[in-house]
Amino acid sequence: MKTKITAVLLLLFCFAFSFSGCGKPKAGKAFAMPILEEPVSLDPQIAHSSAERLIVSNCFEGLVSINAEGKLVNGAAESYTVSPDGLTYRFTLRPDTEWFVYSKHAALLKPIYGKDYKDNFPQKIKADDFVFALQRVLDPQTASEDAYLFSAVSSVSAPNDNTLEITLSYPDENFLYALTSPGAMPCNREFFELTGGRYGLETGYLLCNGPFYVSSWLEKTSIKLSKNEGYKGEGEVKPSSVTLYYNKDKTQIPEKMADEVYDAAFLSEKEWNALPRQKKYNAESLTDTTMAFLFNQRDTALANELLRSSLCRALIFENTHLPGDMPRAGSLVPPFCKIGAEPFLKEGEASKGLLPYSAKRATEDFEEALLELGVTSVDVNILCTEENKTFVQEVLQLWQRTLGVKFVGNVTVLPDNELETAVRDGNYQIALYPVRAASAFTPDFLEQFGAGNYMGFEDAKYTAFLDRMHREKSDFSKLRAVCTEAENYLLQHAVLLPVQYENNYFITNRDTDGIYFYSSRDYVYFINAGKK
Repeated sequence: MKTKITAVLLLLFCFAFSFSGCGKPKAGKAFAMPILEEPVSLDPQIAHSSAERLIVSNCFEGLVSINAEGKLVNGAAESYTVSPDGLTYRFTLRPDTEWFVYSKHAALLKPIYGKDYKDNFPQKIKADDFVFALQRVLDPQTASEDAYLFSAVSSVSAPNDNTLEITLSYPDENFLYALTSPGAMPCNREFFELTGGRYGLETGYLLCNGPFYVSSWLEKTSIKLSKNEGYKGEGEVKPSSVTLYYNKDKTQIPEKMADEVYDAAFLSEKEWNALPRQKKYNAESLTDTTMAFLFNQRDTALANELLRSSLCRALIFENTHLPGDMPRAGSLVPPFCKIGAEPFLKEGEASKGLLPYSAKRATEDFEEALLELGVTSVDVNILCTEENKTFVQEVLQLWQRTLGVKFVGNVTVLPDNELETAVRDGNYQIALYPVRAASAFTPDFLEQFGAGNYMGFEDAKYTAFLDRMHREKSDFSKLRAVCTEAENYLLQHAVLLPVQYENNYFITNRDTDGIYFYSSRDYVYFINAGKK
């Protein structure tokens, strides 16, 4: 489902997954990983897709950054102070941190700086590079996904080239983590203006200061990140390069991991379970998915809330064989999601918005729905994959047993990719479908049910919940409260029905070391990567 809240806010959760291989890994090795889409723009202030944000996070460095333990460390700043009232942040930049200038910048810089453009272009990172970046991200014309992260900012200034001062209008406990987001990456004002609106659209129109730079960008094939030999930061850049291959067909990824084409990848539980010789890999499981019945409200019958309510109230999941080994979902938001450093729901806790089983209430709602729809019966088709067929057939039988002969249904089995296409295109009535958390940030998960969702669900009150999430991002207590209200609202109005949690996996080949990620697929880091 469409995710609009930027995955960057997840950075505040400060948890990381890092893998170490057997034996001593060596630096100077090349690495490869699949990405599911080709980048459109690598301009940090407008980076949107997971692929774009992953690349930006490896090729740029902000004032502060996150290490493999999920801790804040100095980035382009060598130190910083925060005023006692939490409103003024003062950063002192490293004296030796520079922009990486190389041969592909020749067409842009040589006419101005001559044949020695690599030396003549002012490469030192200055405070104004961060002033300009924050001005851009806050400019409505930029339409930055990260703008709301900096809503507390009232002023940004550079007293001198080495000092940056940011003043907030109110305290924001997430602010330092927000500064690790793509939107806060530095932007050289002169270079940006020289590109004439093409900044970030190709290698020669991108100026990097991070552990890597974009050395190759091949349409429909791959993008290559090479080691920035001039990088000055908290750690050493170990790999020689990282190649990210566009792999829209996810079914190919497990095979390419098995063939050691890739060094790291995200796999679904089904893909992981089918992977041969699992001992070859380091794997971290993430309970980041909720299997749910989606009700397409573009369908005339399923647009009726009473009909959806009757379907939710007619089920006792204890009378079915849940697919897989995972427990029944006690909430819509999966356990992976958090508010701050704390889980959204405690282990074993259930959402209060879940509609309880009641055959009597289900029957009453169903009969009233028929009256409102002006029909004598309802006929629905339920989509699922082969491994879920038995379970869905059991559910259908329960619905028919409770609702009677006026409820008619059938089950259509589709391959994973065809089910995904049907749901994304809205070509379904009911589908058992995995709703995945793209990040550990709970509002990011709940945003999927806002504008543009796959169920045709449009509701002004729910939109207001999402607006409140943006406003309350700096106060975790208030944020938790509004997220709880939003989840309960979806469940109470039978927008969808959670069924079971599922795991996904981040895996690396066992002979690798130091690849780490935290909170999201947007943030996989290779700076520490080594290989036997």
